[in-house]
Amino acid sequence: MTTTAEAAKAPAVAVTFKAEIEVSAQKVTDQIISAFEGGSNYWIDKVTAKKGRELATERPWYADPKVWSSDFLIEVLAEEDSRVHLLTPAKINEGFAYLSTKYPSRIAEIVEENGDAETGDVFLQACLFGDIVYG
Repeated sequence: MTTTAEAAKAPAVAVTFKAEIEVSAQKVTDQIISAFEGGSNYWIDKVTAKKGRELATERPWYADPKVWSSDFLIEVLAEEDSRVHLLTPAKINEGFAYLSTKYPSRIAEIVEENGDAETGDVFLQACLFGDIVYG
């Protein structure tokens, strides 16, 4: 049996916990709108929907959660590097994983629906680049 004095002398053990949450297509839509309509305008040159846009019944197409609930494929052309970056459901999940590790406060903003254009920009960059490249 370990005494209180022995337990106090024992080296501290780092314990971590992992919390996972589901994020609705509407919350993803909100971030995309924030990014496309302001937050990411300083680095995006062009956005082209290759798959998923046909499901949209709202205007603009990217404001429809049905797009983001599908197996979408979106091409985003970055102005500075003239490269096309692909946005897919897998990339959205990777972006959430990156944010939960590096910027958990951004996850809270998304879930609590109190983010802004910068939140949308950070979200989109995390999804496309796995990092914050601009801004």
